Amino acid sequence: MKKIASLIILITLLYSCQEDVKFNNPGFQAYRDGILFRGIDVKAFKSSNGKISLKALAQDEELTLNLNNSTIGTYFLGTTNTNNLATYSSSFNDLLLEYATVVISGPVAKIETPLISGGSSYTAGTGIATTGGSGSGLTVKTTVNTNGTITNVSVSSPGIDYLSGDVITISGGNNFAKFRVLNIEGSNGEITITENDGATISGIFKFNAIINNGNSEANELVNFQFGEFYKVPISPAP
Repeated sequence: MKKIASLIILITLLYSCQEDVKFNNPGFQAYRDGILFRGIDVKAFKSSNGKISLKALAQDEELTLNLNNSTIGTYFLGTTNTNNLATYSSSFNDLLLEYATVVISGPVAKIETPLISGGSSYTAGTGIATTGGSGSGLTVKTTVNTNGTITNVSVSSPGIDYLSGDVITISGGNNFAKFRVLNIEGSNGEITITENDGATISGIFKFNAIINNGNSEANELVNFQFGEFYKVPISPAP
């Protein structure tokens, strides 16, 4: 009974944290490396070309989410589209740290869809070798149709030293199946706009960002999870 009661309390607390954003209008919060980040001053700015930037200020911290437009949907970070970018800075104890979801080399986090080419004469499998790109060691899991054309690819082993945008060929079949690397572990994530009525914007986000100012005293990465922004007013960009 004690275990059940503890579980109920835990679920209630997690639900309360998620709902707390929606009681604040506007609201902005996330868990930064497991610690609650809550925006005290939250704004969204839309430029004349449709780009949008959400800024959340907390004590000694600033988080910015930049997107190439404000249409409802999901936008991926750490890709070759640098208009989609998350940045975070802190100045605790007068030590300035700056992080960003910039393009870096590393293990593959996500594969871009749709594929460049599905090829033919392939057999579905796991741990299938690949060639091409900047790195080595990437293997994939594939799904094929009745013609042996690959219809879906996911990462089996992420390899090392790849870059966002790398073109990869899947071994086997007629060797014509190709895809692009979307982003890399250590600098990746996504922002989803769930609502935009023209006056306010809402959504969710999560990402990993790499340190961008070369400070040797800091952690190399910062992680944001369970992020949510709710009814943030949209203003013209200054």
